[in-house]
Order: sequence, then C-alpha cells, then structure tokens
Amino acid sequence: MINAWKPLSIASLMVLVTGVAQAQVPDLLSALDTGGRAMGIGGATRVTDSTTYSTLDNPAGLAYITEPTASISFRNLPKSSTIATGDFNDRTTSFTEAGGRTALAHAGYAMPYKGGTLGFSYSIGGHVDNVTNGGGLANGGLTVQGLTETSRAQTDFFTVSFGKPSGSGTNIGVGIVIANQYTKFSQSYALFNGNTNVGNTNTTAASNGIGFGLVAGIQGNLQPDGSSQYGLSIRTPIDLSGNADTSAIYDKIPGKISLGAAGQVKGAGSGGDFLIWAAELDYYYGGEANALFSRKNTLGYGLGLEYNFNRFNARIPVRIGFQGVPAGGNGFSSRDALTFGLGYRPNGQPYSFDLNFARSIETGKFDIGLGFVYKPAN
Repeated sequence: MINAWKPLSIASLMVLVTGVAQAQVPDLLSALDTGGRAMGIGGATRVTDSTTYSTLDNPAGLAYITEPTASISFRNLPKSSTIATGDFNDRTTSFTEAGGRTALAHAGYAMPYKGGTLGFSYSIGGHVDNVTNGGGLANGGLTVQGLTETSRAQTDFFTVSFGKPSGSGTNIGVGIVIANQYTKFSQSYALFNGNTNVGNTNTTAASNGIGFGLVAGIQGNLQPDGSSQYGLSIRTPIDLSGNADTSAIYDKIPGKISLGAAGQVKGAGSGGDFLIWAAELDYYYGGEANALFSRKNTLGYGLGLEYNFNRFNARIPVRIGFQGVPAGGNGFSSRDALTFGLGYRPNGQPYSFDLNFARSIETGKFDIGLGFVYKPAN
C-alpha cells in the first residue's frame, strides 16, 4: 500500500508525469490576458497604452497619465478537464475547455507624482486549472484504475512603478514586481493485478511561493506628429521562495520582453472618427524547462484594429484582433484566439467601460472581460 505526500515523492512523480503529460491544455500559465481595452485588440496595445495596466506591462506608459486614474477588470478564468486512455506511461488524451470562475483580474491606480506618474496595480498574469481522469490504463502487467490528477496554478503580480517624460517625445519607466505563485499538483489511483488491488497512490503538494522582479520600459514616437508610437518593456524572471513543497513543479516565473507599435489614422470617417492599428510581440524567457510545469522560451504575438466612432455625445471604440500564445511546456498546447469588443467613453464624464471577448480557435470557448475606468477629476 502506497500513501505518499512529501516533496521527495513529488520530485520522483515529476519524472514520471513529465514523460506522459500529453493533456495539451491551452497554455495560459505565462500569458493570461487580464482584460481591459487591450483584450479586444489582440493584446496588441499593452506596451503602447497609457493606463493603469501600464504599471506592469510598460511603466513608461504611465507618463501620459496626467490625472488620478483608477481601473478594475473582471474576467472568467480558464478551466479544462482531460480524459486519459491507453497506456499509463504513454497516454492518449482528449480535453474539453469550460468557463471557469469569474475573478478580479486587475485593479490599478495611477497619480501624478514629482514630474511623472506613480502607478500601483494588481494583475493576474497566469492561470491553469485542469483535472485529468482515467481508468483501465495499462501499466506493464498491471492496470491503473480511478486515476485523478489535478494541476492548478495562478500567478498574481503586485507592482509599483514610476514613469516620466525624458524629452523628445520619449517616456521611460521602471517598477518593482512582487509575485505570488499558487501551485498545486495531486495524483491518485489504484493499481490492480487482474481483479486484485495491489496498491494505491495518493500524492499531493500545494504551496504559495513569493518572488521579486523588476520591470522597465520605454515609449517613443515613430512619427514626428506623434500619430504612431513604439513601446518596449522588459520584466525579469522571478525565482520563487517559500514553496519547498512545489519547487519541483514550478519554481521560476519566466521573464517577458514586449515590443509593440500602434498608430492613429485620422479622418477615417465622418464626425471625427478615427482608426487605431496595433501590433505586439511578446517573448517569454528564463523559465525552467525541467519542472513539471516546464517553461521553455516562447514568442507570442497580437494584432488588432480599433475604430472609434464619435456618436451620441460619446466615443465608442469597436475592436477586433488576433492573439497567438505558444505552448510553453509539456502537456500544454498553443492557444490562438480571435478577439473583439467595444467600449463606451461618454464626453465630460469621469467613467468609461470596456467589454471584450476572446474566442479560442482550438476549442471555440470564449473568454469575457469587463473593465471600468474612473477619473475623479473629470
């Protein structure tokens, strides 16, 4: 009879499961979109925007915020279930994706401070929630019955940043990132020789790890009139501590380098309408490839358009985009999504909101994000 629950057993379990993890769960462990305006435009404006999201995405964008600004966003978190068949050590799997719980994905506040802008934010940066079930799995001359594996992880970023103009239409910014990483992996099954139960495995590890990193960025004009801009930001990899029970599962949050450009085309329609285009590359680097939730270096991207209607004493942005998130490790698959959404910006009012969607190409399931912005000075 086997009944294990220790870091050592998790480490040995990792060797087994890494070789058989074929679940192909859509990979949002490093690249969950927190919502807000960028979600509807393929995430392509993260490093060129000037919002409270800039606190983490590109602190240089904070420099364009010249009045106190608060924002929050909510979204559904991804969840999946997987069925395993065939051989225990070389499984055939199929998964289904479902809408998970709705959660606060971002909360931020920015205010002018000493010639620049100071920003504070909370953002969910990664999320995975998968349960694998199986029975009748061959394991040599034995059979595995009642297999249940749970894989869960969520990355929460708490960031304080400062951005300021540095002259000639260029902004710079820097920030401190505190990461809280929740990780859980469990596995249970019964082992049979014919109809005789010859053993049971029940292994679980869960913990919260804490780590610190830095983020820095720059923004500048591509055109002298400021009609188009570029943005570049770098976030360092983050080593975790206090997570001894799960260090063999996920022990290092990858860093991120983002490069993007966005521009405005005026006169695209009547009544002061205008069009915004945006493109962004996101490179995730410095993770650990030998962990159970392995993280290899990957390159994602986003493309999008936003048409802004000026109607009914308000600006109404309508968005469409495409986002590609590559697989970062064993057991994960890439996740490509068609995105779209709209906003409402009433003239002379202190509030605005955005409703955005991302439809997974692989599964057809929808992510939904709802964001609010409040500027009390208006």
